[in-house]
Amino acid sequence: MSEHVLPNILLENFNEANLLRLPAKFYKSAKQYLNKDEIKKIQTAYSLAFYAHDGQDRMDGSKYITHPLAVATILLDLKMDPDSICAALMHDVLEDCDVSKKNLVDIFGSDVANIVDGVSKLGKLDITSRSDRDANNLQKMMLAMSRDVRVILVKICDRLHNMRTIEHLPRSKQILKSKETIELYGPLALRIGMQEIRSELEDLAFRCIHPLRASMLESAINKSSGGRKRIISKIRKELKRKLKSNGIEQVGVKGREKNIYSIYRKIKSKHKPFSEILDVYGFRILVDSIDECYRSLGIIHNYFSPIENRFKDYIAIPKSNGYQALHTSLLALNAFPIEVQIQTRNMAEIANFGIAAHWQYKTDDKKQGSELRASRWLLGLADLQKKTNDPSEFAQSIKTDLSSDEVFLFSPKGDIYALRRGSTPIDFAYEVHTDLGDTIIGCKVNRSEVPLNIELESGQTVEIITSKKEPYLDPSWLNYVATSKARSAIRSRLRKQKASDARKAGKVMLETELKRAGSSLKEYRGNSLKKILDSIGVTSLNKLLTDLGLGKRTGSIIAERFYSGLQIREGIKEPKPVLILDNKIESVTVRFAKCCFPVYGDEVVAHSDTERGMVIHNQKCKQVKPFLNKDPRYMPAIWGENKKEHSYKVKIDVSTEDKVGVLSDLGSVFAKSGINIGSVNTKTIDKKFAGFEIQIEVKNKEELKSVMQKVRSLKFTTSCKRNINDK
Repeated sequence: MSEHVLPNILLENFNEANLLRLPAKFYKSAKQYLNKDEIKKIQTAYSLAFYAHDGQDRMDGSKYITHPLAVATILLDLKMDPDSICAALMHDVLEDCDVSKKNLVDIFGSDVANIVDGVSKLGKLDITSRSDRDANNLQKMMLAMSRDVRVILVKICDRLHNMRTIEHLPRSKQILKSKETIELYGPLALRIGMQEIRSELEDLAFRCIHPLRASMLESAINKSSGGRKRIISKIRKELKRKLKSNGIEQVGVKGREKNIYSIYRKIKSKHKPFSEILDVYGFRILVDSIDECYRSLGIIHNYFSPIENRFKDYIAIPKSNGYQALHTSLLALNAFPIEVQIQTRNMAEIANFGIAAHWQYKTDDKKQGSELRASRWLLGLADLQKKTNDPSEFAQSIKTDLSSDEVFLFSPKGDIYALRRGSTPIDFAYEVHTDLGDTIIGCKVNRSEVPLNIELESGQTVEIITSKKEPYLDPSWLNYVATSKARSAIRSRLRKQKASDARKAGKVMLETELKRAGSSLKEYRGNSLKKILDSIGVTSLNKLLTDLGLGKRTGSIIAERFYSGLQIREGIKEPKPVLILDNKIESVTVRFAKCCFPVYGDEVVAHSDTERGMVIHNQKCKQVKPFLNKDPRYMPAIWGENKKEHSYKVKIDVSTEDKVGVLSDLGSVFAKSGINIGSVNTKTIDKKFAGFEIQIEVKNKEELKSVMQKVRSLKFTTSCKRNINDK
């Protein structure tokens, strides 16, 4: 048989003669909870994998089949469903062997084939690299997970076996894989609730990256273990005795050991010595019901002193990965601080194995616990991907989400939402619903109005105030949102908003150019418009206008094509100025340049800016002088009548005698004139004179002239002039 090629009979007609015996230990484990038909399906998968990998060896010299068999064994120990175990056995056959996805669909069904396909696409994932290729791989991984969570279960178990045998790789690859494990696979295992596997992954990776530090920590733990074991045993017996004597009969109390990487992480993050980290003893109390959880809490609080502000109720408000327990910290035996987790046995099972504890979810009507919450997170990945054009942006969002702590918040109706620590009301609004985030204009926390950039805290009730129409989006929101969902939604809106503003600005530019020949965009319809667009090479007028507004095309050149279309090149006149009405140009909201601070009544120029839309400059501004009458994106503009009252920021430079009370007197002039002062910058000119750069808000040029005249009339003023960036 040729290497890596399956006999056709195996792909076309599996029967008893083709099937290989399952290894004895593997078969014994499968028999504990799977029926004959399910075991036969697994036997078929094992046979296919065995033949497919025939002739392939691992780096340690063993047959390659030992790896997929080991991965399947981990899933078997977790009592996963037969489809997951079949997929684990065959998770490399699509990538490395002469087997197609269609072959797998025909033999095992679409579920197994899709899991294998999903895992295969993740085979070359490298989260430590920042290249687009690897970011794109992560994107594929997350989307595969969102379709079937068993993809990541198989992938995590695949990584676990690879980490257990990592010593056979070159040192450079060991470091790369270990960093990837700590950054991605450990947090992913935690996110779907698989605490035991997460701990082992992190410990294996830590020992690989920092073998000396790991050895020193393990040595220190072993040296202190004798005395610790006696204390732990004494406290454990005392806890159990108190609980049993108070009616909690079927109680289990276990000493809880910290994994080595978590100890190392605490030493680094909390800047505490090893002795202080190790001196906190952990215990897990296991009971049969939620009622007994709360009763147990009351009993141990009655006999031991609780430590203030160290109680958390994750039963009433579970973590997003489904973890549930009561957490409390106490002083036991008069001196020893202890951390206690109280859970039902079912909660402990879910805490250790997460979604794997619900392998039968495909046939359940309702999802529960870890599975429900993790599934909600996974389904959100598809939505995140739709709003994120850049794979690197998507990758960073996922890594941020995986590394976050959580706060638990309430809606006014009492619904609970788990968000990343550092989240703001904007994050909360997008977590509840995208439409809520898109229309948010304000927020109340615990019934009091708060700013939108406030950091939310666990236990708060958050009420979002919205507008009936989608308000203008402030790009500064990106500076203080914390969740990837909010960030991607805001970026998506900004892209749309930018395109919309650009389209409107492009229309103004083209109309302005066409008016020079006495024409209008309305004259171009049907076939004549289509011919012009075809000659330019665009599919639609909207696309052309957007390109114009973004500066990708030149207005005068495009106008030439339109002139040719109606043969009206003769008699081209000077462009008519665009009209600014209530701070808008033909429904496009304008911005006022901060370099020259134009005010109502100034001679002004409109600039179609790629990033900011329509920007109004003072005609004297040195930023626009070189482009006037040369660049079609710079258009003459005139003011129309303002129907609403607007204020305009402007800067003035004032020089005065340097004496006590000058600034106070200047402020009094503006206050009496009803003019708001935005900012004041002072400087010493020399021993006798001082200078002030003052930003104020005025309604128009006349009001500015009036207040400047009042400033000049002060006895100590030597000069007062407007700063319009004209030099």
